[in-house]
Amino acid sequence: MKLRALVLAVFVVLVFSVLSVTVFAHEGREAGDYEIHFGWRNEPAYAGLFNGPEVYVSLHDAAEGEAFPADIEVALQAEVTFGPETTTVTFEAAWGETGHYIADLIPTLPGDYAFRVFGTIGDTEVNETFDSADGEFSTIQPSTDIMFPAAGSIDLAALLTRIEELEARIAELEGN
Repeated sequence: MKLRALVLAVFVVLVFSVLSVTVFAHEGREAGDYEIHFGWRNEPAYAGLFNGPEVYVSLHDAAEGEAFPADIEVALQAEVTFGPETTTVTFEAAWGETGHYIADLIPTLPGDYAFRVFGTIGDTEVNETFDSADGEFSTIQPSTDIMFPAAGSIDLAALLTRIEELEARIAELEGN
């Protein structure tokens, strides 16, 4: 019985370890009296799938689990860079979660993305750069890594031939 309890305890610790890695796949920085944690909304992140950057903001001296004060205005944007291309997204408050801000983005290509997060938290100016190449949050992976069945596993020419055969057979049956 003791061995069973020990195995269960080890299993629980392992599960929570894996979950905490997923939850904390974000990069943290200090900005004045605030801490900001940045990463993708869904990690690991895949090309062609709905995602977007997210920012968690907390007071630097806040107790664990303490809610971010709703009266502090947060106005943040992110300049997103992939290779020579850039776009800007605006963070919006996540519904029902004070201190959590999200923006929508579908990363179209695998690779490293850089984000310059800028704006204000209260009276504090924010201008921080986060890069997935640093390894603190997910690099965009090819969506073929999770696709099933594998793209190209269906022979389109064979399907078209079969459709033509069936259409001919239907026409033959309708004629009788």
